[in-house]
Amino acid sequence: MATGRRIIKTVIEEFLLSIKCNYKCNEPLSKHTTFGIGGNADFFVEIQTEQQLIKLLKFIDENKIKFYVIGCGSNLLFGDEKFEGIIIKLSSNNAGEFAKVEISKECICCGAAVSLAYLAHQTAEQGLSGLEYLSGIPGTVGGAVYGNAGIKNYDISSVLQEVELINYTASKSILSKDKFNFEYRKSNIKNAIITKVKFILKKADKNDILQTIFKEQQKRMQNQPLGTKNAGCIFKNPQNDSAGRIIDSLNLKNFNIGGAEISSRHANFFINKNNASCADMLNLINFVQNEVYKKYKIKLETEIQIIK
Repeated sequence: MATGRRIIKTVIEEFLLSIKCNYKCNEPLSKHTTFGIGGNADFFVEIQTEQQLIKLLKFIDENKIKFYVIGCGSNLLFGDEKFEGIIIKLSSNNAGEFAKVEISKECICCGAAVSLAYLAHQTAEQGLSGLEYLSGIPGTVGGAVYGNAGIKNYDISSVLQEVELINYTASKSILSKDKFNFEYRKSNIKNAIITKVKFILKKADKNDILQTIFKEQQKRMQNQPLGTKNAGCIFKNPQNDSAGRIIDSLNLKNFNIGGAEISSRHANFFINKNNASCADMLNLINFVQNEVYKKYKIKLETEIQIIK
């Protein structure tokens, strides 16, 4: 079994060298997530071009290799065990195809690896409104569209026009927004990697847009544990309520299990306070879900993606 695995790794490495992509072997996933949690991945691959991605997906499909795609690593909790397969990251390097932004009047074409915060600021500078309320959300544009990121009463699909993607069998398609179903913090985009998106924004006063961005930043500085190892909101908000308010009502701020702790600033943010393991974080998540259900008969649903 061990010998067979070494052979498979050798074949994978030879292929990665052949398509000239950047990769690392046995790479700690804790270095690539905002939680700072996760075991090592057999291969961590950074893709610069669409052609590299297509070749890699074909190879993965033909050889039935386990894989997962990440952006900047927010909203993710990886297991403590080794990830036996390939982690794919679309490169945010300016030289890569997935980091390009093109602005033509109110139309924005943007690579999936672009930072959402960066894009919000760039469009604001052009006097284009529509992304300013999302300026404080960590993550890439592709991840934001995939999870329909947003704030209360507003999400990114509101300004989305078109999505370019490559499915897991390496087939490319360009689809309009109406081909998808976007709901609260989720979409029905499955078995595909978003590579590029198109937004339609509206002309507005540049100073007003920048002021909105400033106000959103101030809110987050006051209400969220910025500067800590966290993955954003752990739970989706129940209808007409707030997960943070519910957890806070149980006096659970600062409660911890192992190295995982509920933030003192916002109860829906869990922090890797002291070298937390995935097991610590999952135990804390399960504990809170059970306590909330016992008290309110509400089943909190996780917003973060848990990959084991």
